Amino acid sequence: MERELFDLDRLVGNWESINLNPTVMIHRNGENHQLSIIYMNEVTKQASLATYEIQEDEQGYLVYLNGKRTSITYSQRLDMLTIATLGDYMRN
Repeated sequence: MERELFDLDRLVGNWESINLNPTVMIHRNGENHQLSIIYMNEVTKQASLATYEIQEDEQGYLVYLNGKRTSITYSQRLDMLTIATLGDYMRN
């Protein structure tokens, strides 16, 4: 499987799910990039944040969500981020 290479700096910013999943933010932390998922409690209207380090292996970029490998891909043509378990995201 050939992976699609892209610069993670292109992904820095806020991303909104087109499938009504939680909003995500990608940001730099020193030399590393992190993905933060903003969860909204519908009852209390309080937001909580879960942050994961974006890692790279021979298959591409990934994060470990709940202990499971979750791939991250990006379509430059569409400016669309895809997180395997959460679906597609458009830049906000």
